[in-house]
Amino acid sequence: MLYMLLRVRWGPFVLVSAFVGLAASVLFLAVPASGWLTGLAVLAGAVAYAMMATNLFLAIRRPILEKLFGPLDRVYAAHRVIGTSIVGVLGVHVVLIPIASAVERGESLLDNLSVAIPLGVLGTFLLVGSIMLAHSRKVPYDRWQRVHMATGGAFLVLTLHMVIAASGWFSLASPMGGLLGGFALLGLGSFVVRLVDKARGGARYTVVETLKRERGLEVVLRPEEARGIAPHRAGQFVFLTANDETHPFTVTSAAGVEQLSVLIRSSGDWTDRAQTGLAVADRVRVDGPFGAFTPSVGVDAPPHQVWIAGGAGITPFLSVLRGSPEVSGGQVELVIAARHAGDVPCWDELSTLASTRSWLTLTPAFSARGGRLDDDAVDRLVAGKPEGTEWYLCGPVGLTAMVERRLQHVPDARVHRELYQWRKR
Repeated sequence: MLYMLLRVRWGPFVLVSAFVGLAASVLFLAVPASGWLTGLAVLAGAVAYAMMATNLFLAIRRPILEKLFGPLDRVYAAHRVIGTSIVGVLGVHVVLIPIASAVERGESLLDNLSVAIPLGVLGTFLLVGSIMLAHSRKVPYDRWQRVHMATGGAFLVLTLHMVIAASGWFSLASPMGGLLGGFALLGLGSFVVRLVDKARGGARYTVVETLKRERGLEVVLRPEEARGIAPHRAGQFVFLTANDETHPFTVTSAAGVEQLSVLIRSSGDWTDRAQTGLAVADRVRVDGPFGAFTPSVGVDAPPHQVWIAGGAGITPFLSVLRGSPEVSGGQVELVIAARHAGDVPCWDELSTLASTRSWLTLTPAFSARGGRLDDDAVDRLVAGKPEGTEWYLCGPVGLTAMVERRLQHVPDARVHRELYQWRKR
């Protein structure tokens, strides 16, 4: 029983409990004292503030996030959804506050203008502006990273707004005040952690080799210090900082080796420049490892697995195969979706690995040869696999979503997906 409790992801439970407590404290304290409109306005503001604090916490790159909430790629997906939702909840607060003041107290907010109002307006503009720019594909990635940090500044301004305005709505010593104080510490502490991590930048590594790959560059890194990052598992990713920008990349080297390698595919301004801009002896920073997309092979491997890769989605499987034994306890079919072999990173190496491992079947799905991986192709693939097969998907959103639709009858626990496309680079 204790083992099962320790395996539970407690993060969502704790956060949901805190939000429920926040809503209950408003309903039982603010509403009876001020009225329903005021109560709803205060509730919307309190929930928006708590969501901001939560989102700042979800943005830190620390192992504790994965222990509390699960794989970091899914944590960041939730971060994006919450960030967008904050705008709507905050909008409800902004609209209801003047209405509640006029209807339930018969006064205008301008009648008793305090510093809390301009602070609230400033914080709202900073927050909404940073969120809108964060969703804009037109903002270069380096500027996007700096703009995204502005959410911490907006949170600080809105914290001052909350503290000053609190005297008119509730006591900071009340249950509602205590919960908001906890969220304030969570948000401000997370922002400080982000600033420290940005200044620190991760473990120091040196580029020792660059290898030209199909539509990309594989970079081999050696730690400058006695110890680099923690040992990675095959399939995990790291954050690489070079030339003042930070990007996530899956580790392509085998698990347990000291030198790391990552594959940088041309997919945006920074990654395009990196093809010729990163050279031997360059110094970079590495933070990680993260992720739980870790297919396994060997004696204890599942008896049947299907790996489906598209584009740069081959990288986690490449890491697994580079450290794989010649004998395995199960069978693996690796399906690669691409236009042709020239689009597949390390195709020759993959072909060699498949020829030396009897448990590995390499299935190219090259559209240039009429082998596109579509609904019918996936249905045929599923029909030929025994019940209990484990499915691992990594590639463009459209590809993995299509495959998932065809796997609806397969239990969720047997379908594993890496959400590797976080933002266009």
